[in-house]
Amino acid sequence: MINFFKLFSLTLLLSILTSGNSSAQSVWQWQSPQPTGNFMRALSFVNENTGYAAGDVGNVLKTTNGGLNWELKLVDQNIQILGMFFYDSELGFVTGTDNGKVYRTSDGGNSWSVVLTAGVLAIWDVDFPTRHTGYAVGLNGRIYKSTDSGLNWTQQSGGTNTFLFSVDFIDSLNGAIGGGRILLKTTNGGLNWVAQNLVFSWPFAQVFSVNYIDSNHIYGLVSAEDSLYKTTNGGQSWFGQFIPRVGSDIFRTISFINPNTGIMATDYGKIRRTTNAGVSWINDSTFQPNYEQIGVLYRTEFVTSSTAYVSGSGGRVIKSTNGGQNWFTTTGGRYNYNSNFFVNQNTGFTAGNDGKILKTTNAGLNWIEKQSNTIQNLNEVTFADENTGYVCGDTGTVLKTTDGGENWVNLNTLLFSNLAGLFFNNSLTGYISGSQSKIYKTDNGGLNWTEQISGVSLQATLGPIFFTSNDTGFIAGTEFLKTTNGGNSWIDLDGGGFDLTFPNANTGYRLAGGGLIQKSTNGGMNWINQNSNIPSNLQSIFMLDDNNGYVVAIEGAITKTTDGGNNWILQPTITNNTLKDVFFTDANTGYISGDFGTLIKTTNGGLVFISSNSETTPEDFALYQNYPNPFNSSTVIRYEIDRPGNVELKLYDITGKLVSTLVDEDQERGNYSVLFSPENSEMQLQSGFFFMRFA
Repeated sequence: MINFFKLFSLTLLLSILTSGNSSAQSVWQWQSPQPTGNFMRALSFVNENTGYAAGDVGNVLKTTNGGLNWELKLVDQNIQILGMFFYDSELGFVTGTDNGKVYRTSDGGNSWSVVLTAGVLAIWDVDFPTRHTGYAVGLNGRIYKSTDSGLNWTQQSGGTNTFLFSVDFIDSLNGAIGGGRILLKTTNGGLNWVAQNLVFSWPFAQVFSVNYIDSNHIYGLVSAEDSLYKTTNGGQSWFGQFIPRVGSDIFRTISFINPNTGIMATDYGKIRRTTNAGVSWINDSTFQPNYEQIGVLYRTEFVTSSTAYVSGSGGRVIKSTNGGQNWFTTTGGRYNYNSNFFVNQNTGFTAGNDGKILKTTNAGLNWIEKQSNTIQNLNEVTFADENTGYVCGDTGTVLKTTDGGENWVNLNTLLFSNLAGLFFNNSLTGYISGSQSKIYKTDNGGLNWTEQISGVSLQATLGPIFFTSNDTGFIAGTEFLKTTNGGNSWIDLDGGGFDLTFPNANTGYRLAGGGLIQKSTNGGMNWINQNSNIPSNLQSIFMLDDNNGYVVAIEGAITKTTDGGNNWILQPTITNNTLKDVFFTDANTGYISGDFGTLIKTTNGGLVFISSNSETTPEDFALYQNYPNPFNSSTVIRYEIDRPGNVELKLYDITGKLVSTLVDEDQERGNYSVLFSPENSEMQLQSGFFFMRFA
């Protein structure tokens, strides 16, 4: 392939700055929860007011007012942050995946640099007892030490190759490390590490969390064994204290403010408190141990005897101001949002667990909760017109609104199935489906429902519904059904699916297991496999037309096609949360809902960087002066190409560093324009001069 390009210098003056944005954030922007809904796996507070939480996709949250407000500071979207420590409000470190990297900041998280690449799957934790001396631990028994404020690191030998999860020092010499069936202690700054005499009763015991409180007291939380191991004489002797648990809950982390008082967090959203050195634990009454509502709580930290924080899934940071007796949420999402639907460019709805219904009238700038009059999980929302809408959910729940979602009425269907599929041809005629192979139809706007014969086993679970006309429709689930007579009878076609859509009567798509997308060109009679490039279960598909569409999946995966599914291209990850539903209002504007309060939006069609099979590039083109220039919040860049081909338009700063890729796709001959704003940049921008490369 021969590339013809010209370098065009274009001077841009930026006066509005963005904070901590990257390419991932420029593609999909968080609507809810703000500022992020990603898993917060690490905590570090320097005082009662200033602290940090960090987690998936390189997200770091910073507060300077005790959690009232949080600002997003991005490290690197490729890293899952597992550990973090801030020595003061400026100097801090994060550790995590991506080849076991350690990142350093000296300006409070505004900028980060890699100071260690360990070459293992993950570096799990980091601690700096003094400004100059720090330690980091991770998988394969890795222990590292720095004596120059984290600029350089040397590896130490701990005599083990097991997983190391936690490190805690009381000064530059005395510290402890916890890991897989081991707890190590040093008294000479890591020159020697001594395995402590802990006798584990379970072969899969893991020391998840270590607290070195003073010269005598060290605590180690052991998961799988459900025990707290402790010493009161500096490690000369150890004994274990069993901690009763409920069901299959997993103990994750502990934090003690003194030898007697500490808190513990668990996978199932429990926060426990002890005031007698772990002899007994009290379940905090202000938190409900409901997995779907709370999810994993991962890190705890006592800042003072009164102030404590807990972080976990959904971007949640939880705070106590009375020593852990009561807790309140400072940021993050609690409820899973399962479905969203827009009736026009501005007005949309999302529905989720525990009866949650949200409405926006300004394209997602604000979401307002509406009273649903139910606590059942809501699985699907749809509107027949701008005023008439329906929601279905568990235990036969069907809700209806006739005033644009302001008020919802429970239709009291007397159905008992968990309903997951919902589709209305118009304001009166609609269908619902669910567990036990149930299909119901209404011809009077939901006042009455008539069961239809599915013709499949009662063990079948039916889900999403899509009709291409008043008579022809499809249902996905553990079976795949089709009707051509308005539901009077259903045909069991081969296969099943998590979701389906038909952009026209003949062309359809469904999501199969194992990351497969299947396409039909004959009304669902035959299906051809397509590769989604996502190995895990797919959740939802939306096709704008025959060629353009999106699929979302678990672990935050998003894939896009522009050629009818011949190629599906993964988009940059913004979250590891499960994404439940995707809906586009036009070619550029789309919304995705998911677990733990996830609501994200794109206004540029995902800005996917698709590699083309074409061997041509424009031989002649023109790049025009942008207007306005200088500019404040945004500017329009115009260009012209003389023939079809692959076009690249990239913005660089004065040092030659890539700021943003504005265009990278095949385009036809013609005139084009692209909007550039700081929100689209792949790095934090300062006011100054920038150059445009057009190829």
